[in-house]
Amino acid sequence: MQTIYDREAIRVLAVEHGLDGIFSPRVTQKMELRCYEDGEAICSVGDHIDGLFVLVEGKLKIQTLLPNGKSMLVRFAKPMALIGDVELLHQYPVKNQVNSVGHSLLLVAGRKLLLRELEENAALLRFLVGELSHKLYTLGQTSALNLLYPVENRFASYLLSLFADNSGVQRVEEIRTSSLIETAELLGTSYRHLNRIVRRFIDEGMIARKRGRLSVLDEAKLSELANGNLYE
Repeated sequence: MQTIYDREAIRVLAVEHGLDGIFSPRVTQKMELRCYEDGEAICSVGDHIDGLFVLVEGKLKIQTLLPNGKSMLVRFAKPMALIGDVELLHQYPVKNQVNSVGHSLLLVAGRKLLLRELEENAALLRFLVGELSHKLYTLGQTSALNLLYPVENRFASYLLSLFADNSGVQRVEEIRTSSLIETAELLGTSYRHLNRIVRRFIDEGMIARKRGRLSVLDEAKLSELANGNLYE
């Protein structure tokens, strides 16, 4: 993680994403800009985070830790997702692991400053309630997806969610086949079973494998398998 000490860059990002209409100047002027690289943790299970993180560029992967020590995918977050809103008022310990997918930029506001802000800022309250509502709604969706759908449908949803850009338009990207062990765990299946599905997707022309990487070839077929369900 790198903290970028550039007040003008922070101001520009806040204006571009409409944060100047949500937070007062006393908050935006004290925000930090943090840069995370691929795979870096924004927060881990059990952490106590003393602030609110606003994703302004990139994508985050959120996963929960199961009692057996394994992880399960919750969702991918894209701008303007919040991290720390659930924990903000009561300083609950973090329940999910949050990692950057590729390069990500987050603006961070301190907790004490935000608690004072909440007493008189209705726009911020609406913003927080909206994000919490979205998390509750998508948690129900992803829970049903993880419990009720076959692995091939979940893997199609995973690929589409992973490769969606910030505007929601799908694009072709690649993932390392060496990460399939982790992917299998996140989807609640075995590496062997997931590898069989990968081979089937390759045979059916939906994805390709080259030099240890998978790339998406047919988003339409994947969308049909995903049936409108995404980890978002």
